[in-house]
Amino acid sequence: MMTGVMGAKVQYCGHDGWFLADIYVVGNANVVRANGKVTGGNINRPAEGATHALTDYPSAGFWRPDLGVFVVPGKQVRAIKPKKK
Repeated sequence: MMTGVMGAKVQYCGHDGWFLADIYVVGNANVVRANGKVTGGNINRPAEGATHALTDYPSAGFWRPDLGVFVVPGKQVRAIKPKKK
């Protein structure tokens, strides 16, 4: 099980981009709280450098990108291993 993370660079649901967020583990869920609204137009591109990945599969959970809040089952947020140089 993942532990909470402050200042994670979260890849946005398969997009080639990421946003800055804090991740909280609450029971079997992850709460991802961005530092503002999340849109396709304001994420940092490319996704290279992301530390975590957020997905809406198999359950969307609670998504409010306009508030920068995502609550999903625990397995839908995963750490990304950095690529070796």
